[in-house]
Amino acid sequence: MKKILQWVLAATLISGFTVSVTSCDDNSDNPAPAKKKYRLVHSEQVNDNGSYYIADYGYDNQGRLLTYKCIAYNTPYGDLVDSDETYTYGDHYIIVWRHDDLYYRYTLNDDGLIVKEEMIKIEDGVEKVTNVDNYQYDGDRLKSYEEFGPHNLHIYHWEDGDLMSCAVDNQEGNMIKTEFTYSGLSVDHGYLIAPLSTVSKPLYIMGYYGKPSKHLISHIKTVSDTSGGTAQTLTERDYTYTIADGHIVEMVENTNSIMKIGQMERLTSSKHTITFTYEEY
Repeated sequence: MKKILQWVLAATLISGFTVSVTSCDDNSDNPAPAKKKYRLVHSEQVNDNGSYYIADYGYDNQGRLLTYKCIAYNTPYGDLVDSDETYTYGDHYIIVWRHDDLYYRYTLNDDGLIVKEEMIKIEDGVEKVTNVDNYQYDGDRLKSYEEFGPHNLHIYHWEDGDLMSCAVDNQEGNMIKTEFTYSGLSVDHGYLIAPLSTVSKPLYIMGYYGKPSKHLISHIKTVSDTSGGTAQTLTERDYTYTIADGHIVEMVENTNSIMKIGQMERLTSSKHTITFTYEEY
């Protein structure tokens, strides 16, 4: 799930996105009805290897994400809880509890966007910050992301409101370049394919990392060079969608990957089908 959800769980909507149903003249006897609001409450992913994942999303009375729980079934390790999180909100921060001894603290800027993420472990009653990630924005779009400090720098390139590429460089000399192609389709909420992993950063679905791409992605190409260029992986993903009433109700991802290490070459492929359930509130 963590492989596909890196690109898929952002196919959800931010809590409180709106959909226009009808409109009329403000001066008429029948004023325009209030816009409806929808939010994601349930998703299911079925993989071609027989494993499947079921996720549920809970919200507080202000429409903010309160709980997220995902259970993996029929994995090589049996059935297990893939993620179980609880969210609390404060002034310029969000706390996300993963376990009794592990939580994340997110610092927000004045625009409500995450600028720092800290992973905190509690050992013998003492809090210890183990990882720090930093984020920079260009207006309301994510510009760069330092994972574990400056060791891994992600740089994002946008054109006309769509994320076109992401380049990653790190101190070990590993290079990763991802390019995005769009279908031209869009949905009312628009939150499909995040530039960040929404398994570890599910707050993306609520807009805390800025605006996403305007259109639905049809293809992703990732080239990864590791070990000083002696190993290379080419991964390509293709997406198709079923859209109803302005929502993505089903998304299918087909992935093909080629790994080359010296003269050795390994090909793998997979298919994932994800369905989404929303509620009006």
